[in-house]
Amino acid sequence: MANVIVTFNNQDYHLACQDGEGERLAKLADYVNDKAGQIAKAMGSVSDVRLLLMTAILLADELDEARDGKPMALKGAHDKAEHEADHMEKTLAHSIKRIEDITRQVEAEG
Repeated sequence: MANVIVTFNNQDYHLACQDGEGERLAKLADYVNDKAGQIAKAMGSVSDVRLLLMTAILLADELDEARDGKPMALKGAHDKAEHEADHMEKTLAHSIKRIEDITRQVEAEG
């Protein structure tokens, strides 16, 4: 087990983690602390408990948006690909018709 010191709202906390996970834990803690700092700056003086709750809600909102956004992005990409495929199919059909018309015209003249 490794120990990591993380800072939240200008207070240090000693946390235990699996060996090799300390850097990731510190990075995540920094992210949480940055979000808490944004909230504290916007709201002024609030208790640590309220700040932690507001930070948790903000992070949950980010997670929810990320979960909702990804399927929409994939749907958008799928819709665009489908539109492009339809366009290519129409272009190909038009080209085939022109080739057939030219072939008939050449056969009729020849």
